[in-house]
Amino acid sequence: MCIYKEEKRKNDRFVISYLIGIGVFISCGNISLAQNITTTQTTKKTKKISEAQQLSELGEQKTDFGQGYYICAESEKTCTMWNAIKVVNLDLYKGKKYRIGGLDLTFPKGRPTLISQDKRLKISLGMVFNYDVGGFIGPDNKYGENVAGSRGYIRRGRFTLGVQYDDFVLTVSPDYGEFFRGTYNLYEANLAYKGFKNTNIVIGLYQPRSSMEDAESSTGYEFMERPAIVDAVRNIAGGEPRLTFGAQHYGKRYMISAYITGQRLGEAFQQNFTNNQIGGVFRAAVHPIATRDIDLHLGMSSSFALHGDNKKYGISARQDAQLWLSKQYIRTGTLQGVDNVWSMGPEVGFRWKRAVLQSEFYNIHLSRNSSYEEYRPNYNFKGWYILSSYTIFGQPRTYNQARAIFEPPKGPLFNPAAGYWGALEWNARFSQMDLDDRVHSYSSSGKFQGVQGGKQTMITTGVNWSPSQHMRIMLEYHRVHATGSKGNRYNLYGRKSDFITSRLQFSF
Repeated sequence: MCIYKEEKRKNDRFVISYLIGIGVFISCGNISLAQNITTTQTTKKTKKISEAQQLSELGEQKTDFGQGYYICAESEKTCTMWNAIKVVNLDLYKGKKYRIGGLDLTFPKGRPTLISQDKRLKISLGMVFNYDVGGFIGPDNKYGENVAGSRGYIRRGRFTLGVQYDDFVLTVSPDYGEFFRGTYNLYEANLAYKGFKNTNIVIGLYQPRSSMEDAESSTGYEFMERPAIVDAVRNIAGGEPRLTFGAQHYGKRYMISAYITGQRLGEAFQQNFTNNQIGGVFRAAVHPIATRDIDLHLGMSSSFALHGDNKKYGISARQDAQLWLSKQYIRTGTLQGVDNVWSMGPEVGFRWKRAVLQSEFYNIHLSRNSSYEEYRPNYNFKGWYILSSYTIFGQPRTYNQARAIFEPPKGPLFNPAAGYWGALEWNARFSQMDLDDRVHSYSSSGKFQGVQGGKQTMITTGVNWSPSQHMRIMLEYHRVHATGSKGNRYNLYGRKSDFITSRLQFSF
């Protein structure tokens, strides 16, 4: 066992060192290449005049920084990475093409892609790698259960193979991160049709987006993990890998999606209500205000599960982090007689220049059937979060209409010798999950009829630094306070904990 753990640590260190080497190599090579491209493009004066006219009409200005350019409001005295409303890096892979048999090898946004001569067939390979580390600040042996310690592990080790022929796209994504070991190391495997304008129809193992925070890509999260309430909602009928059939469509100022879902893949989801489950996910959003300085997002999300193999269901919440999966501070335990589960709640997002505010609130309702022996009341559990994000330098978060989310900041390619530092943002989040309901309810015979799962409050703050579009470093501080959770050995009478987490991320 010790030999296995030591070997695993050696393998993890090798993988991290290898990827860091790739990141540095790509960055250094791209800086030199960008200078050559810039020299060539400065000769295109007529194009620059046209761009200047367009910027003037929009009330904007542009500053060329050698490997791309910043766009700022025309009222700014100078245009730098500190006040840019947009950062455009030169496509360092543009024009790179190699012939392999009857296919052309290209690199759109750094992703290796094979394209047939008639452009009908495309084969691409992508990657997401997350290595997470974290630890509690000081030991916590309260009530005999130790939650001290630290650890590091591969959160995601995902490869994505995409094969597109005309309007059909086949996607297969194995994942060798720790979480996916119970799902046969498979994140998704599905077939999509994109023949209708701004519409994606999908069938297969897929993750339907069940909320605003859930709709964000893992490579662009404000924090390493989603809030506890979002995880609880997505586990009703979303999450990955999930049998799914449905569609998403968006227009100029709206987005709507609906999916019918089945059972999740993996032994952990083949029990109680979740086994042979039938459910669905619905989400709709509008974008009523969209200006250079302001974006307003309004939306609503709902999930439901109508059928499972039996009537047992439970909800638990981690500390807004995945490092200690077994140490859950709040949980309902197994609830009997559950007939169906649904959730519903509003979502709102607001951007003003470089700052973003975002919040969601959800109510999870469990409908229960009474038996001949006892009356079983329905239960409601609530949760919400509010987060703020501020881009210190680089392009601030921008609104993505197709997914109805705010995308992560973008900055110039890291080159300290020239004063280019990528993108840096600061984030703060307050979240709460309440798994208490009917805590003072008793039957006529004196039997407790409520749920005392506990209430968890989290305060999280941190910074995200992106030296390039392929690399990201995250550092976070967490403060958690949870009230007592009945029958939960890790939190019988309440806990308060502090811990720090960090993530090293590579993607293309």
